[in-house]
Amino acid sequence: MSSVQLTCWQPSPTRLDLDRQTAHLWRFRLDLSAAEIGTLTHLLSAEEQHRATRLRDPAKGAHFIVGRGRLRQILARYLDCPPTVIEFSSTAQGKPHLTACKGLSFNLAHAGEWGVLLVAAGSEVGVDIEQIDPRLDFEQVVARYFSAAEESAMQRCPAPRQRRFFFRLWTRKEAGLKYQGCGFSAPLSATDSKARSRLFTPARGYLGALTVVDRIAVVQRWDF
Repeated sequence: MSSVQLTCWQPSPTRLDLDRQTAHLWRFRLDLSAAEIGTLTHLLSAEEQHRATRLRDPAKGAHFIVGRGRLRQILARYLDCPPTVIEFSSTAQGKPHLTACKGLSFNLAHAGEWGVLLVAAGSEVGVDIEQIDPRLDFEQVVARYFSAAEESAMQRCPAPRQRRFFFRLWTRKEAGLKYQGCGFSAPLSATDSKARSRLFTPARGYLGALTVVDRIAVVQRWDF
């Protein structure tokens, strides 16, 4: 099976063409000015604004607002509608989707100062982004969440490379589970054998992974 092709990061075009063999990956900064965050707040629903205020860490609340605001702005370009009228629902497992548009799927992730959004037509997608933390005790995470085969592969990796190897496995796992719409309580199932993953670099010090159905051959990467 051939690998998914990634384009370079580039400014998004005025016209967005999204077919069933292509997915779009967007990246955007989360560390915006107070004025910019205020503008994005007005795009959010009352429920989204309430969720932001419930977050005890002001920085996390601001990042939530930016992530949801950018999500609305980007999806509005595909749907040709104002960002404020977009409505979301969630699956029983909590994965969000568009209420009125069944043909367009998306997945949002953020870490540190960056957010990413993966969009596709006619199939589910999953994306994850992680900031590579030199202080993280990744061995405890491996022992709790990784399979015996994954843990064995980690141990065979040279010690200086294990942290990077961990984040490669972690982001792939997270993107795959988000593709399925479930959490770490459920393993990747054999029914998703047609899904394939690809690592990418959102920015220096970060690592990302995406999972798409195997008919998607190209992922175009856009800067917002």
